[in-house]
Amino acid sequence: MMKTQYAEQQRMGAAYGQYGQMTQAPQVETMRIDDVIVRTVALVGATFVAAMVTWTMVASGIENGDESSISTAITLGTIGAVVGLGVILFSMFRPVMNPIVCFVYAIGQGLLLGGVSAIFEHQYPGIVVNALLATVLVFGGMLALYKFRILKNSPMFTKVMVGAGFGIFALIVVNFVASMFGANLGLFAAPGESVSALQWIIAIAMTLWAAFSFILDFDMIEQSAAHGAPKKYAWAGAFGLTAGLIFLYWNLLRLLGYLQE
Repeated sequence: MMKTQYAEQQRMGAAYGQYGQMTQAPQVETMRIDDVIVRTVALVGATFVAAMVTWTMVASGIENGDESSISTAITLGTIGAVVGLGVILFSMFRPVMNPIVCFVYAIGQGLLLGGVSAIFEHQYPGIVVNALLATVLVFGGMLALYKFRILKNSPMFTKVMVGAGFGIFALIVVNFVASMFGANLGLFAAPGESVSALQWIIAIAMTLWAAFSFILDFDMIEQSAAHGAPKKYAWAGAFGLTAGLIFLYWNLLRLLGYLQE
């Protein structure tokens, strides 16, 4: 009996200190909503900085007739698109909590959106500022609707959003792969092209999905903070918000471009 007690004391001492001088068991630091906000700002900032790189390349290339700069920007944007699709696919099955992966995604998407935004801006002057403003307004509106419980998450809402998300992801992947082989499926109109009814429907549907996806993000962040989730989950929340903002901006930019035609 004495040997058993002594062995137990030694085991506890190895974990928390010598018996008789034991300290409180280590506590896991939990996430706060402020943690998510700080990380989201950092990821959005990384996206913006990366976007300025390819924006400058494309804008300079168009102005000076430098095709090499535009070609480099397209290459960087393509790499960013592939990286982004890979990370999004991963996030569908497991939360992204690694800050390195989050920043790789943000930078990759920034490289893609910077070049694309420069092309849209050249075609439709002022469209990028309008898209950015619309993104902020839609995000703020969805946050207010969730805050005042006008819109709430539910099991059915989650199922519909997740199912639609898989469908949108598959549509984007198929279109991207087809474009790599020079095929045009007619799902999205390029700047300056006439817009079909199908393209309007796809653009509006994807924009609505992007807006309503914030309800899932807000609910996940709120529930995680309320139930004391580990602090690393703050990266998952920040990643979700960043990905949502990028996707919303992308679709609003496309919609505003369609309105110009």
